[in-house]
Amino acid sequence: MNETKRTYCRLCHWKCGLLMTFQNGKAVSVKGDKDHPVTKGVVCERSRLMIEHLYHADRINHPMKRTGDRGSGQWQQISWDDALDEVAAKLSALGDKYGAETLAFTHGTDRTYHWDQRRFFNLFGSPNTCGAANICYCPTLAVEYATYGGETFGEIDQTKCIVVWGHGSSNSYTGYFQDVLRAKKNGATLIVIDPRRIREAELADLWLPVRPGTDVALMMGWLNVIINEKLYDQQFVEHWTVGFEDLRRVVSDYTPDRVAQITWLTPDLVIESARSYAGSESAIITWGLGIDKQGVNATQAARTRAILRAVTGNIDIPGGEVLGWNDPVGSIITPVELELNDAISAEQRAKQLGADEYPFFGFPGWEANEKANRKLPGEYMHPPRAGLTSLAHARSVFEAMTTHQPYPVRAAITVANNPLLSQPNVRKTYQALNSLDLYVVGELYLTPSAALADYVFPVCSTVETTELWHGQGFCVACPRGIEPLHERRNTYDFWRGLAIRLGQSEHWPWETIDEVWDHCLNPVGLTFEKLVEQNGVFGQQEYKRYEKFGFGTSSGKVELRSSIFADLGCEPLPVFREMLQGPLGDPELVKEYPLILISGSRFTPMYHSEHRQIPTARKKRPDPQIRLHPETAGKTGAEEGDWVKVFTPQGNIRTRLKITDIVDPRMADIDHGWWFPEREESKPDLFGVFESNANVLCPDSAELCSPETGSWPHTALLCRVEKEEV
Repeated sequence: MNETKRTYCRLCHWKCGLLMTFQNGKAVSVKGDKDHPVTKGVVCERSRLMIEHLYHADRINHPMKRTGDRGSGQWQQISWDDALDEVAAKLSALGDKYGAETLAFTHGTDRTYHWDQRRFFNLFGSPNTCGAANICYCPTLAVEYATYGGETFGEIDQTKCIVVWGHGSSNSYTGYFQDVLRAKKNGATLIVIDPRRIREAELADLWLPVRPGTDVALMMGWLNVIINEKLYDQQFVEHWTVGFEDLRRVVSDYTPDRVAQITWLTPDLVIESARSYAGSESAIITWGLGIDKQGVNATQAARTRAILRAVTGNIDIPGGEVLGWNDPVGSIITPVELELNDAISAEQRAKQLGADEYPFFGFPGWEANEKANRKLPGEYMHPPRAGLTSLAHARSVFEAMTTHQPYPVRAAITVANNPLLSQPNVRKTYQALNSLDLYVVGELYLTPSAALADYVFPVCSTVETTELWHGQGFCVACPRGIEPLHERRNTYDFWRGLAIRLGQSEHWPWETIDEVWDHCLNPVGLTFEKLVEQNGVFGQQEYKRYEKFGFGTSSGKVELRSSIFADLGCEPLPVFREMLQGPLGDPELVKEYPLILISGSRFTPMYHSEHRQIPTARKKRPDPQIRLHPETAGKTGAEEGDWVKVFTPQGNIRTRLKITDIVDPRMADIDHGWWFPEREESKPDLFGVFESNANVLCPDSAELCSPETGSWPHTALLCRVEKEEV
């Protein structure tokens, strides 16, 4: 007997609508749901992995407790109740001995629920949640709040110009790439800024193959042209910004000639692209991971991009950067409110590791952003999520595990995250996790990091639970396609189970995640099931709402010169910094490491460090790759497909050679997040985590990180490549 159910895919950040077909109760296929009000049937290769993922033999299906030495691969099955009882007892004892701050958390990419762990930690009293947020979107989010009081969403379906900046959606987010294609077909100008000739670049009206790590210089060059040629929106700048004359001063030195020398571009291309962007009736600049992983320049790149949007008058206009959530009905409860950020005391907030070094991305910056934002109505712009914009710094957290300074971190919980594949300085991360008194992991598969755990809990797939998709101008229910298999549970069940055992019962009144969604929808007279039936709720987009409400900043205007940055001791105006481990930062180092390295490139159908064990995905990409220009590859003596060694000052790994002219002869482009699920799980191999993991090549020292947010560099590093000797 066949049956089809509506559900959704979240094997990446998107929540694309799916139709799942069952035969005799077993899911056998999925396809795009053409009736889905947002994704309209569009799915990518990842969605087609869902059945393999759901029934994979290597899935964790029962809680497991370590029985041998840490990382020995010796486990026993244990019940959920017993596992939660034991973990809660150990956490309680460690908290009594060292204080609540002794517990840390490493997060994944917000594709399990994220607010629930923040709620737990706020109630437990620990400020030490950390992870890869410093290099992926979250600094951008915090910066946008500091600049214009909230986050923006590019209205791509109406725009006249798209600037794809460091964002290769053709190989990461198929749905967004389809939006780009439609916009270009409808007449939008496409400008692509990426060192690689990706598919978007081949379709572009203008392609700027910028030197990795110099995007801030290019942005300041654009501002130089835009200001000098009076291409900015003079009325908006005069009435709705502060700091314009300061901005004019700091970009005055970034002439097209100077910028061309820095960026590998020509002066004419700098000028033409700036004019094309500023001269469009409306324009958007995409977010891009390529910006957020630039180390010392990451935060200033996000700031300068926000400033470009503002001075050209592209904020809150049709086809521009729409500001705010535009809640369709005005009072749906959001993840911000579910976090319970008021529950953690000022005393405990002050113990947040790394906040003294990077205050803007810790509680001080979040509190300043939150205070300024609170002047706006919640339905116009919700406050910043602390779980995404107020985090401990991973380097400080891992150092506290091994050195016990400034206080001991003796326990950690990781959910849907693989720190050995998501953090730089992998050996240090390994030493830190290996040193803990208690390490707990919630996961889908046994990963290299999970192999070091004391307890591992089975997390269910997205199709085995529900989600409330609260986006720009809409709220859509994402229904469960199948009940959780075996003993898998969603992360809400994990955190609530632990919370109740630690005395937090009154703050977790909802027994199931579906009851949470009903609670969120109750103010508007809906339930989750009703929202499923009516296929979402949508609002009417309004523009230039700042004319009624102002901006959620201290001044009530767009802050080209940021008061929050200034108050926290950060550079309040854009500044470009040469990478210390870059071709101009250390000429002597270049002699030993002559190539500029981009690490962390994504590729479908895999996502981040995931899906390595799924046969269909692995068939398409069986081994890790490094891409070199034919001229550069020829100097190594290696042929296509040979194993090569990649060296940086931090370490070396091995990978397969891919010869292609999409990269410049002066650079190398390497895959992100490689490990080998077929390898031995126990130490010292740990699924080969040290062998081909690009993060082995990446540093985390303070002088290489963004001084505002602590973003570490995954790009613009120096490397050399040699043929591996057999």
